[in-house]
Amino acid sequence: MGWVLFLGQPTGVSTRLRTVFVQLATPFVKLGDYIPVVKSRRDLARQNEALRQENEALRRQVQSLADAERKNLELERQLAFKMRAPFKSVAARVIGRDASNWWKSIQIDRGTEDGVQPNMTVINADGLVGKTVAVTRGEARVLLLVDPGCKASALLQDSREHGVVAGVEQAFTRDPRLVMTFVDRNAKIRANEPVFTSGLGGIFPKGIAVGNVTRVRLNPQTGMYQDVEIKPAVDFHKLEEVLVVLGHE
Repeated sequence: MGWVLFLGQPTGVSTRLRTVFVQLATPFVKLGDYIPVVKSRRDLARQNEALRQENEALRRQVQSLADAERKNLELERQLAFKMRAPFKSVAARVIGRDASNWWKSIQIDRGTEDGVQPNMTVINADGLVGKTVAVTRGEARVLLLVDPGCKASALLQDSREHGVVAGVEQAFTRDPRLVMTFVDRNAKIRANEPVFTSGLGGIFPKGIAVGNVTRVRLNPQTGMYQDVEIKPAVDFHKLEEVLVVLGHE
């Protein structure tokens, strides 16, 4: 009773005792309040990391599905082209590119076992890709149209002028271009005029898209012919599937 009465009295001693008791108890109260906060932050961090990983996995899945859909659409486009093209052909997949020059050639997964021989036309749904130049049992190397060594006889759709199309050396880097030479200097050629294979020369069948005219100028060396610059119909950056023409249907 003495202690109860003593602590209950508003004396200087009791006041100091209350102060000491509060000071001793305060750290435990604060620590008790802090621990749940720390635990909550740690849980939140773990949840955020789990959500981040889940989001990354979903992003990869979406990208994979988008890639698969794009490839399926491209295969459907190539198949539709194969069905309506007046050529007997075999589908091939690009499995390699020339390491020394991105534009020079590609390797495909078809060879003599599939009926492929050298100097056969290679196309896709957009137009002329090139020709086969070296063939083994299961593979073939294709010289691309944008290489200066792959020349094709061509015809301007509207002006009906003939010429020879080949790649341009300096165009091999990022934006390949073709040039059509030996075009009559008096020919009236319009910008964006389509160019197709003419069927002359014995390699490329007639009527395959080559590209569209971007510029015309008089040949600076001879002054007798026009040089016609052409943007290729084929996007050589994105070659994945091609068709090798085995012959006419």
